[in-house]
Amino acid sequence: MKIFNALALSILLALLAACGDESSSSVSPEPGDGSSSSVIPASSGDLQSSSSQKSSGKDKSSSSIEEKSSSSVSGKNSSSSVVESNSSEEFHLCENGDNVTAEGLKTITHYICENNNWVVVYTVRKDSLDSLAAIEKNKEHPNLDSLFAGYRGEYLEFEDPRDGHKYKYVEFIWHSEDGKGRDTFYVMAENLNYGKMVLGGATKFDDKVTEKLCYVDDEWFCDNHFGGLYTWAEAMNLPKVCDSVAVDSNDACKSFANAVKSVSDPRVVRWQGICPDGWHIMNQYEWAHTTKNSSSLRSKAVWEKNAGSNSSGMAIIPTGEWVRGKDFSGIHEFVNYWMPTELNQKNAKNIFFSSVSQSLDSDGNSGGKNMFEPVRCVMDANNTLTH
Repeated sequence: MKIFNALALSILLALLAACGDESSSSVSPEPGDGSSSSVIPASSGDLQSSSSQKSSGKDKSSSSIEEKSSSSVSGKNSSSSVVESNSSEEFHLCENGDNVTAEGLKTITHYICENNNWVVVYTVRKDSLDSLAAIEKNKEHPNLDSLFAGYRGEYLEFEDPRDGHKYKYVEFIWHSEDGKGRDTFYVMAENLNYGKMVLGGATKFDDKVTEKLCYVDDEWFCDNHFGGLYTWAEAMNLPKVCDSVAVDSNDACKSFANAVKSVSDPRVVRWQGICPDGWHIMNQYEWAHTTKNSSSLRSKAVWEKNAGSNSSGMAIIPTGEWVRGKDFSGIHEFVNYWMPTELNQKNAKNIFFSSVSQSLDSDGNSGGKNMFEPVRCVMDANNTLTH
């Protein structure tokens, strides 16, 4: 964390006094000497208003810190420090939790206030983005009035005892093509929204808590059916190191490796991950017993093309994702769901839904473990799918 020099501090305080309204102030964080972060040297006109969504009426239960049962890492210290002046008076450059975005000629940098100082969270090159107009479009809140429309069955409700969050879920009934086979399982009709929100591009993670991203760093998306976005290891409730090593090569990941070895087919692994007790991450075998044409699985809402009928009740929407170097992208266009299947040290399987086609490849795709994607949870009980 870098300390601003006296000249920058004087300019900053003058700007704050001139702006008056703290919520719309345009402040310019400046880099210090020797910073390891890539900071944009910006003029006072370069900073956009805060992207934080602040609402006094918001239910805070879904954003509380959630403790991991598989905690193994400790001792991470913050590098932030309080800005000091030459006088005995302490100046606060910002309010903790505020965040602002600085736009330069070639890059966009996001800052967050920690210990009353601006800290660089991430920097995105503009040439990696389609356009600034596309960024603004991504931030729009979609109309979800028809999210659950089309389902003629009964939506059931489950309350997660960890945070009080309530989820709709449905009984999914699968019939074999010859009509002789029938299986059932209960699956959430909403993406899991559990954990503490961190900002896209975060480089520090705490294995003691479940950490999620919310689309475009806006908690509205997490709290309104889009759910959290997680790396593979986070979704599996494993230490962060498991996103970059093979699970059978590191003791921190051995619990998952042993679970895979205990079954004859890795597609049928039932792994709780960050799902509530009594639920597990939807696996490849369960996805395969949905359908090859995903129209019945898709919601009528949010999709730009190939919206579904939602006759199954699963109400799948294109949440997009976060990928390093590409930032948030894909809302209205696609969604990838993590499955409890590792491919190699850096990749795992996910199931892909796209606006380009209604077809569904239940074999899954390969995705980098450090990508942030949503998950669906399936009830352990009353599940007749066995292999």
